[in-house]
Amino acid sequence: MFSCVGCFWVLLSSCLVAVCSFSFLSPAWIVKEPPLPQAQDEVSFGLLWHCSETLEQMYSCYTFGGLGKFNEIPSSSWQTSAVLCSGGCALLAISSLLAIIAVFLPSGLCERRVCTLAGYMQTAAGGCISK
Repeated sequence: MFSCVGCFWVLLSSCLVAVCSFSFLSPAWIVKEPPLPQAQDEVSFGLLWHCSETLEQMYSCYTFGGLGKFNEIPSSSWQTSAVLCSGGCALLAISSLLAIIAVFLPSGLCERRVCTLAGYMQTAAGGCISK
């Protein structure tokens, strides 16, 4: 059933998927500033990326061993974080699609089941991402 609350839920779910996906792909989870003001070397790490700014002001980013090479992520805790964050983003994307479907379903038992499933998926995704 098309309602204002349902549309708001779809909007918030879609925004959350966009923010989660951006943060997963962002190379700036940890940023190390240069120790001296004169030094220009800044290094940043993300779950999948490593970026550095050299003295020539060239900002370059590299994946850890290339995309799709999961074993070359530096540590097991970093690998676990990548799995949990990507799993949470996938659950949020699926629940957002279910929210879109629920808006167009006629009200009744089917709509209630889809909304409940999407809510549980969003809760599980929040648990994955917050770990």
